[in-house]
Amino acid sequence: MKFLRFFFVTVLSIASMLAVASDETASEDGGERGIKVAVSTLNTSDSAVMATRPQDGEKPVQPLNIHIGPSKLTLFGYAQTQFEVTKTGTESKNSFNLTRFIFMANAELTRKLSFFLMVDAASTQSTKHLHEYYAQYAFLPELKLRIGQFKTPYTLENIISPTLLGTVNINEGTRYMAGIAGDGLYGNYAGRDMGIMVTGDALPARDGHRYLNYSFGVFNGAGMNMRDNNKHKDVAAMINVLPTRDITLSGSFVIGKGNAQDDDMFGTIAKGENYTRNRWSVGAEVRYNPFKLRTEYMAGRNGNINNRAFYAELWCRVFRNFDLVLDYDYLDKNTALSKEARDAFPAWTRTSNYLVGLQYWVYKKCRISTQYIYSDRNLGPDTRAWITQFQVAF
Repeated sequence: MKFLRFFFVTVLSIASMLAVASDETASEDGGERGIKVAVSTLNTSDSAVMATRPQDGEKPVQPLNIHIGPSKLTLFGYAQTQFEVTKTGTESKNSFNLTRFIFMANAELTRKLSFFLMVDAASTQSTKHLHEYYAQYAFLPELKLRIGQFKTPYTLENIISPTLLGTVNINEGTRYMAGIAGDGLYGNYAGRDMGIMVTGDALPARDGHRYLNYSFGVFNGAGMNMRDNNKHKDVAAMINVLPTRDITLSGSFVIGKGNAQDDDMFGTIAKGENYTRNRWSVGAEVRYNPFKLRTEYMAGRNGNINNRAFYAELWCRVFRNFDLVLDYDYLDKNTALSKEARDAFPAWTRTSNYLVGLQYWVYKKCRISTQYIYSDRNLGPDTRAWITQFQVAF
């Protein structure tokens, strides 16, 4: 398939560049020409995996490291397959689905310069196979410059890898507010965009963690793999304060003007029209054995329509390798509507999702999750779903 050929050809090209760079470095140093090649795996503890901050990216537990001279190429990925049974009103459906099949490569050209590539082989749309590609230069741990396509720094849940989320499906409110899926005006672009960003970790603590993490970027505002569709740019920023290793306090925003991909359901914005698209969020994550809690409140505006969302996700380790997962998710697409106006509107505008589930960690980041989700919408039949997912990562 085209995307797989693209991925492996790109990886081989990166490996070739690393080899050439290593050969030239050896020659310039006056040493013997030649390339030292070694293959190794990096082991990460369970506690380190659970403590991985979103800004660290989608790191694996045991990546394959190919050392070519002083450079290193790391290959990793994951796959999520699920069986889903849904019932909406009296209609029932069931299906096996390949949710994600992610390949990733990270090339460390020097100690400061790196390149990252991420593709999704499971996507049914060719324009969405390529998720991320960016170059990053780390001047200091406190200052890194990233250029390319990557996740927009808005909400904790958006930038955390799906392998570390308790919900099989990302919360509906986050999907809508962060441009992942569900907002017809913006489109479904997995929370990613093209742009430039500075990020870093500052104020080191005695236990090794950093008290402050920040990100500030300028983006097209059109979504991943899309050229800018107007003359405006989006500005996004996130600040995370970590008073301890196990507590994260977060705030983020994205402001800009989008170009509507469809007519607004409320009749205020037409397809192709530029409209104000602003978002902000506050949230926190707390880990206190055997519990982990993450919660966020999001609010924003599409044109003159205000919207908001909220979720709270709780993990509890009930016994070895088993977690109980509870989640509440709320989305209101138009906060100005009265109850009578919502009831009279021809489509649902407000929903609450209730989730209870169990997950078993087979090995490090490999797990089996089973979850029951009840969706209570203000209009139309409610939805009940039972989803079981198997996740494997390498």
